[in-house]
Amino acid sequence: MLRSLLAIGFVILLSSSARAEGWSGQAAAGGDAGLVPEFEVFGWALFQAVGTDKVGDGDLRFYYNTETVEVGIDRLSLADKLAFFIALRGEAIYAGVLRAFYQQGQRVDDLGFNASYIVLRPKLQWYFAPKHTLEVLTDLRYWWFGSDDTNPAYELPDDTFVFEPRIGYIYWNVTSPAEEWGADRLFPRIEGVAVGATVGLDIRSDHSAWGFAGDGRNDPDGAILTINQWLRAGWPIGDRVRLELQETANWGEGQDDVTRVRVGGMNPYVVVVPGLPWPAVLSSRLLVAQASAHFKVKRNKPQEIGLLVSGGTINDPFREGNLDRFGGIGGLALTTDLRWGIWQVYARLGWAFPTDWLVDEPYFSGLLGLGLNVFSN
Repeated sequence: MLRSLLAIGFVILLSSSARAEGWSGQAAAGGDAGLVPEFEVFGWALFQAVGTDKVGDGDLRFYYNTETVEVGIDRLSLADKLAFFIALRGEAIYAGVLRAFYQQGQRVDDLGFNASYIVLRPKLQWYFAPKHTLEVLTDLRYWWFGSDDTNPAYELPDDTFVFEPRIGYIYWNVTSPAEEWGADRLFPRIEGVAVGATVGLDIRSDHSAWGFAGDGRNDPDGAILTINQWLRAGWPIGDRVRLELQETANWGEGQDDVTRVRVGGMNPYVVVVPGLPWPAVLSSRLLVAQASAHFKVKRNKPQEIGLLVSGGTINDPFREGNLDRFGGIGGLALTTDLRWGIWQVYARLGWAFPTDWLVDEPYFSGLLGLGLNVFSN
């Protein structure tokens, strides 16, 4: 958490010299902590700068998040209703949070390992009708792994190239202001409806089995199939209440822990389940929904408090290689979203519902986050 706060201070100091016409910049930091039965904090700090129309009519984007760096060009027009995106991204050591291994809610220190990648991310989007988008992604990634302290009986994955073609569809009928989607807004206030679905493959140059020999959990196919669907929606009720609904579904065939969906915690980078540590669960087949109600403290002020409930089903909850076994998952959280001009402060306190696969219950977690609009166009 201290590292995150220092990073925020650093970008604030730089902001006066970084201001330039056509540029905007946002920063954020936070910590997602497991409180009970074990205390552990996962922190992050990020900074993003976007230059509008800096490469033709495309936006130039620089992004840093803790151990991740990305440089990209967004929305470069190729033809009517057709846009091209490209980015180069790298993440060191903590990719996929594979450094933290959890089983039945408990941290197992000698089964975590370092994971890093570099990926080239070309994407085409076709806006074929108002509010409707088709996209084609052709990521090319290189993964490498290593550790000096992982249990010798737990074999690490082999380094590998991966070709990741995807075809996706997005319906976007969201009326929230554009600034809600800035990097400083950890939890955008959604008004409207957005739905998306993606079908894709991960084609690896090396797909050897890894982990514990014979358990079947990490025996990936050469071409891993992933079908993912998501929903984000929000509705105002009068001038003081908002309701939000989020849902994520995923079906994977031949996946391993490198490619599975991260479930647990209360931060923006996971499928949220309050009370659980990040990442408590790595699941390839899941359906999780989240409903929340948010109330303005004062009628004409932006500060909100709220209540959030999340729940659904995941496969292989015991993390033992039984991929056809499903278990329930869920939690409840109190939330705050406090805004003063260019500043936002987020706090959440969560409790995980009891299940047959969690040990040492109860489970409580907390989140504290800070966002800042450093400079605007």
